[in-house]
Amino acid sequence: MAIIRLCFSLVSLTTMLLILSLSSISPISAQDSGTATYYTPPYTPSACYGFEDDGVMIAAASDVFWNDGGACGQMYEVSCLSGTNEGNPEPCLGSGSVVVKIVDHCPPGSCRGTIDLSQQALQSIADTDAGVINISYQLV
Repeated sequence: MAIIRLCFSLVSLTTMLLILSLSSISPISAQDSGTATYYTPPYTPSACYGFEDDGVMIAAASDVFWNDGGACGQMYEVSCLSGTNEGNPEPCLGSGSVVVKIVDHCPPGSCRGTIDLSQQALQSIADTDAGVINISYQLV
């Protein structure tokens, strides 16, 4: 009987340690790939915040992740991967990453990319002469 209690106690202790160790693991955001374009000022009004000024490190979400406005306020890290050969074939600059806040919707029909970055956001990661760049992006 004592052996059964000892085994049960060891299993319980092991289970508790496993749960504690898993709870300390931070979630990893999955990266997706797509294309980025850019738009120019004025950046207001926006679909998310009307005439509120949200700075210049902003973007408009395409229907890929717009989610009927659910993307408003979300922050995305966008990284330049390469050109699309529509402009400059090697447009990526420096670290090639920028974090932007979703403030607008890039509607179907006029949206040419997965995400439409502000001109300043695109300029921080790529040559704007490229027009469209291949990117990876993830929610941060």
